[in-house]
Amino acid sequence: MIKSFASKVQKLSTNLNIIRILKLIGTASKKWMLISILFILIESALFYASIYLIKLLVDTLSKHGANNLKDEPMVVNLLLLAALSAILYVSVKAISAYIIEKQAAKVAEYVDDKIHRSAIALDLSFYESPEYFDILKRARDMGSDRPNLIVATMVDIAKNSVMLILIGSMLVSIDWRLFPILALFVIPTLWVRINFADIQNVLRLSQTALERKSGYMSSLITSDIHAKEIRGFGLGHYIRKKYVAIRLELLEGRLKISRQRTFKEIMTSSIATLGFFSCIAYIAIGSIRGTTSVGDIALFFIAFPQSFTILQNLSSGISTLYQNNIFVKSLFELFDLKSNLPEPAQPLPLPTAQQVDLELKQVNFIYPHATKPTLSNISLKLPAGKIVAIVGSNGAGKSTLMKLLCRLYDPTSGEITLDDKNIRNFSSTDYHKQICAVFQDFGKYNLSVADNIRFGDIHSLSRKPEEIVEAARNSGTDMFVDKFPEGYDTVMGRIFEDGHEVSIGQWQKLAIARAFYSNSRFIILDEATSALDARSEQELFDSLRERIGNRAALIISHRQSAVKHADYIYMLTEGCISESGTHEELLALKGTYYQLFNSKAGTT
Repeated sequence: MIKSFASKVQKLSTNLNIIRILKLIGTASKKWMLISILFILIESALFYASIYLIKLLVDTLSKHGANNLKDEPMVVNLLLLAALSAILYVSVKAISAYIIEKQAAKVAEYVDDKIHRSAIALDLSFYESPEYFDILKRARDMGSDRPNLIVATMVDIAKNSVMLILIGSMLVSIDWRLFPILALFVIPTLWVRINFADIQNVLRLSQTALERKSGYMSSLITSDIHAKEIRGFGLGHYIRKKYVAIRLELLEGRLKISRQRTFKEIMTSSIATLGFFSCIAYIAIGSIRGTTSVGDIALFFIAFPQSFTILQNLSSGISTLYQNNIFVKSLFELFDLKSNLPEPAQPLPLPTAQQVDLELKQVNFIYPHATKPTLSNISLKLPAGKIVAIVGSNGAGKSTLMKLLCRLYDPTSGEITLDDKNIRNFSSTDYHKQICAVFQDFGKYNLSVADNIRFGDIHSLSRKPEEIVEAARNSGTDMFVDKFPEGYDTVMGRIFEDGHEVSIGQWQKLAIARAFYSNSRFIILDEATSALDARSEQELFDSLRERIGNRAALIISHRQSAVKHADYIYMLTEGCISESGTHEELLALKGTYYQLFNSKAGTT
């Protein structure tokens, strides 16, 4: 068992990475960490002093007798000092608890912010990976209370360790065998707790995917995203039953371990209690035989239960800390993740010319964990001042191409150039400002209309409110925003109070307004008019053509009405460019473009 216990301790230090946790706490609240250490030492010293003064008081009374008036001043002084140290002890303990709470709160806020910073820094590939979501789930499961618990537990372990040394020295002064015997009886309980904490952590790891699945089922029932379909198809109770089945499976796994742990803790706690009373019996017999002083007996009956409690608290604290190792480890796993899109050591400055082209040259792309290329040998150009279109059926690779242009992924081979310079040589932050994309699954932000539009150029501090109105006018958003009582301050959606829901077509116009508000050189619209009526779509493209200037626009669609007025069109078929030319030239070829848009298929 000793070898197994040592193995658990070694695993504890490896998994928890104590040094790194201390650095994290120090970074989050260095001042409060130092203050809490100081108060731990003061609190422990006062606790030791109050007990030792009581021992001296009992020794004085037993040595000279309670009726000896000559020793009355000494007795009174000892009483006063003991009372004062006790008062100071409880006062310092209360202040220490506040300090720990404040330190833990600062650590919690720091960890929460660092999780968000880490998530923001990662590229899109992580958000298409189940492994990443497992790590993120475990890291976020720390919640706001987990850092507090870790800080408080580590402080308690430090405090109990200091007190154990002080009180242990008292017990050793009575009889050196008392403390080792007591510790020996408490170790089995600690071993059982650490062992089952390890088992629970393994279970948590294996249950992460199921936990995420249950969370997804819960969100289907409670969120507004699928509310219409769930009620329309009567799916609520079916999904609820699946959710309950998953939760019961998770619960059964945890309860099975809890039953085993409870049984073994009863056994080890009984052993520890037996050791406790064995030590009491040893002292009691010693007092009868006159080998122990009255002061030592008083000290024993004060210090011994305290030391037993401290050892139990240490056991509980270490096992609690060990239990949290899966969350701490996942937290550091998240912090250690790095973007797959490397940043140049010395980024090139962005081109300053008025007319700049964006070009793909022999680009190939395979998604991570995939074997089949999604795009093969793609070469196309977005010239300044032109509208280019990409057409293709569903699954042809249009949205993937858009992700590459936005540098959400890098090509597997080939290159994308801006003004004949590989975009990898620019800072990704600078490059992203050159592209404004309206995705097919565009964001619907439950914030004000003004914020929804301002997100197109959120980093600029010199933009005027009138420019928001102009972007809304150019996209047709003003047609419904002007009817709102609060105008551009109206909160969109129904999640928050006073929110205003609109149709999907109006949401789409709002997303397009973001693109018009942007100062980017390139606008990419991915099926961005799919929810617009024919008139709104025509007005949008007329507006785009009129205001394009030196910017370039890329229209991605499978609708003829959205692409026929483009200056140049590329036909994408199964990840390859099969045809290219103007609308009239492609129709004349009577190839895949013609087949997609011929009169039999319709010209939507």
